[in-house]
Amino acid sequence: MSKTPKAKPHARKGKPGDYLLRLFIAGNGQNSQKALANLRGLCQEHLEGRYTIETVDVVEDFQAAVRDNILVTPALILVAPLPRVIVLGNLSDQQKVLLALRVSEGDL
Repeated sequence: MSKTPKAKPHARKGKPGDYLLRLFIAGNGQNSQKALANLRGLCQEHLEGRYTIETVDVVEDFQAAVRDNILVTPALILVAPLPRVIVLGNLSDQQKVLLALRVSEGDL
């Protein structure tokens, strides 16, 4: 899949085993901004130096949401490592998000 021009990478491009996270948001909505802040905080705390966040604003790039079968925002896709996982909502339940991302106790 090609990267959409609206996607905004954060952190560093990684090595195998690094996390590639794609967050779909809808403009500057409260839940979208909260999801982005929660994801950034979680990554800085638990995945420091091992992640890339791509944000896709479906208001600006609806086709990206269609390509990834996203019907609801905010939605987080764990693109890598496989298998792919989708987490819906503002990501405020950090423990559930960590479990979905398969971040092991050794990583915490």
